[in-house]
Amino acid sequence: MMTRINFLLLFAVVLCAMSVVRAQYQGRRTFAALDVAQQRAEQLQMDRDRLQVEYRAMSAPGRIEQIARTELDMRPITAARTVFVREGQVTLPPLQPLPVLPQMAPDRKRAHR
Repeated sequence: MMTRINFLLLFAVVLCAMSVVRAQYQGRRTFAALDVAQQRAEQLQMDRDRLQVEYRAMSAPGRIEQIARTELDMRPITAARTVFVREGQVTLPPLQPLPVLPQMAPDRKRAHR
């Protein structure tokens, strides 16, 4: 009878020991996963900060105006170039062609690209 109780207690001790080992193993895995997630979060934060700096640099009004003038050949609107549409008007009058400036000739402009 005593050996049965001893075997039963031994079995209970072994199960408890295995449970402790498993809990420690899970704790280490969880800690490692947390460390990886924190490193990833730091990397994403650095990427976000870098992208915000790039966005601010690219959206500066002077840069946008320069690209509009040089690459898109846009010019500021003037009263002479404004077309007003009256209510009920179906079609617009034809636009007058803009004079091509010598420094912005289409064939020279394409050569720069």
